[in-house]
Amino acid sequence: MSGIAPTATRPTPRRGGSDANSLNSGTRRGDAVFSGTVRAAAIFLLLLMAAIAIFLIWRATNALSVNKANVLTYTGQWAPDDSPPKFGIGAAAWGTLVTSAIAIVIAAPVAVGVSLFITQYAPRRMAQVLGFIIDMLAAVPSIVYGLWGILFLVPHMQGASQFVSDVLGWIPMFSSGIFGRSVFTAGVILAIMILPIIAAISREVFLQTPREQVEAAYALGATRWEMIKLAVLPYGRSGVGSAIVLGFGRALGETIAVAMVLSVSYNFVTKWLQPGGNTIAANIALQFGSAFKVGQGALIASGLVLFVVTFLVNLLARRITARAGTPEDERWSLFSVFRGRSGRSMSMDSASNVEAADVPDRRGAFEAKDEPGEVAADDAAGRARPRRAAHGAIGGDVLVSPSPVRRLRSGIAGGATVATFVLAVLPLLSILWLVTSRGVHALNVDFLTHSLRNIDESQTGGGVYHAILGTLEQAGLATLMAVPIGILVAVYLVEYGRGVLAKAVTFFVDVMMGLPSIVAGLFILSLWIITLHQYANGFAGALALMILMLPVVIRSSEEMLKLVPDSLREASYALGVPKWRTITRVVIPTALPGIVTGVMLGVARVMGETAPILLVVSYVAYINPNPFSGVQGQATLPTVIYNTYTSSEHASNDRTWSAALLLIIIIMLLNIIARLIAWWKKPGRA
Repeated sequence: MSGIAPTATRPTPRRGGSDANSLNSGTRRGDAVFSGTVRAAAIFLLLLMAAIAIFLIWRATNALSVNKANVLTYTGQWAPDDSPPKFGIGAAAWGTLVTSAIAIVIAAPVAVGVSLFITQYAPRRMAQVLGFIIDMLAAVPSIVYGLWGILFLVPHMQGASQFVSDVLGWIPMFSSGIFGRSVFTAGVILAIMILPIIAAISREVFLQTPREQVEAAYALGATRWEMIKLAVLPYGRSGVGSAIVLGFGRALGETIAVAMVLSVSYNFVTKWLQPGGNTIAANIALQFGSAFKVGQGALIASGLVLFVVTFLVNLLARRITARAGTPEDERWSLFSVFRGRSGRSMSMDSASNVEAADVPDRRGAFEAKDEPGEVAADDAAGRARPRRAAHGAIGGDVLVSPSPVRRLRSGIAGGATVATFVLAVLPLLSILWLVTSRGVHALNVDFLTHSLRNIDESQTGGGVYHAILGTLEQAGLATLMAVPIGILVAVYLVEYGRGVLAKAVTFFVDVMMGLPSIVAGLFILSLWIITLHQYANGFAGALALMILMLPVVIRSSEEMLKLVPDSLREASYALGVPKWRTITRVVIPTALPGIVTGVMLGVARVMGETAPILLVVSYVAYINPNPFSGVQGQATLPTVIYNTYTSSEHASNDRTWSAALLLIIIIMLLNIIARLIAWWKKPGRA
């Protein structure tokens, strides 16, 4: 089951096994060089975050200074390149908040219900499968959500909008709802996308409920639902609150799916069921293609606002968790769930999937339907297992059953959690069915071995070989850059980290986990392309993907390094092995399977990114095997989908759906392989 593994206590930094005075100069030099290298990687991370803020501010200043409209209240057309320049960010910021708020209102109760069903009602063996099914929602790329939303959900949302209008029409914002492309529809899309994030964190929080609290509730005669209200929900209140805030931050930064389903307008939307509305991220994606110098600065200014807002949201989530008294290491592990798939890329967190598979079960709450045989087998093997008190109150020597009303209430609550799980799975089934049924027709050998060069929209044939090549090359370059830096930063945090620098690095890793993908693209645009006058090619895309992949690698590697037993380090030090050799020859090789798994999940995440690639990579319909080429761009599978989904031609539509199916297959395979590696290396596996 996907989740956050128990976080081991960070080992106290140690010297080598020999006394410092007896170490030769080579050993001391090696330790000094290695420790300096990992510290340099940690400092690089801080400089990267500072550079993102500085370059966004720098490039936004000129556009803001020449703007002739009120940047907060202007609701006219977006025209920063006109004379005089006029643009406003307030309406887009309002739309961002509205769509995210709708998403939270829908997703939060469903996610909590799903988490309760998996942790408190489902059998233990089934719970692992059910958790994986929910996490598959996070593996669906945002471009596929957008494709499903505009071609399937929007037509069906007209009836749903009318129903909401009939029921809540007395509230002005829900009046006159007969349209599909509205902020309400965008909120529904976002709710589906952030649901796995909230569910994953809530699930792990509920699993950590102290066994004694649950036993005490049952001993007092509580039913299962009463036990949940008395023990599970109060204990997990702060963690669930943090999960909701993180989900809200994830919704704020979503780009492509919202851009595809909204009927864009630049006014402050007050009727949420009618066409219109906009968000900051969607506006950047839609306007960038026609933006010139001032227009690019205006878009960067709006991206700066989004960056600040998401930064504050992540800070709020950390404060909520800190006020609950969560131990520091576990507080960081909670935030490791937030992958932000910024872009949906992957809301399945790499670290959480690695950890859940690599450590023994640590469930603290009761597994509601454990079979007697399972209990006996665990007892015989000496495995710890929570003991369940009988349902009912004990009066003298007689077990008194709960009243029928209480049993009915408990049954209704259990049925509600089942209903939330079904509700959460329906979008996944719909997406997989729709993409498979429409994409299988054109998915053949020619589709995998040809490009779209000289292929008209109405012509059959052609393929996505050029996009497959671009996707693999950009993801590969991003991996080559992110993995060494990420592992070095993780080594610093686990083996050397202490004091202000370690706390700052940990904080900004958490911030990067929630960084919107569009902001990463804007940073590379402002630094690499505008300032350094480099080309919009595949390497620029790889730089943006590296920023998004880096926190995933750091967090997953850190958790795996923490799980390496201290006894291995101590044995190496006792033999006189210097610290740098112990880390490189003992610690890292021991944690390598988990690190590899996290890297693979990080690769799967960035492969589905669309928004940053649209900003920094020129799209081409032919094969370009050189990502460093000058004026030539590169295609990826997400950008092929984005550039062809609006076509009215049947042949082009078939290629769009086939590209979407191929992208899902690749990402799903990477996730499955990562899980298999984690299962293969799981401690205690026979």
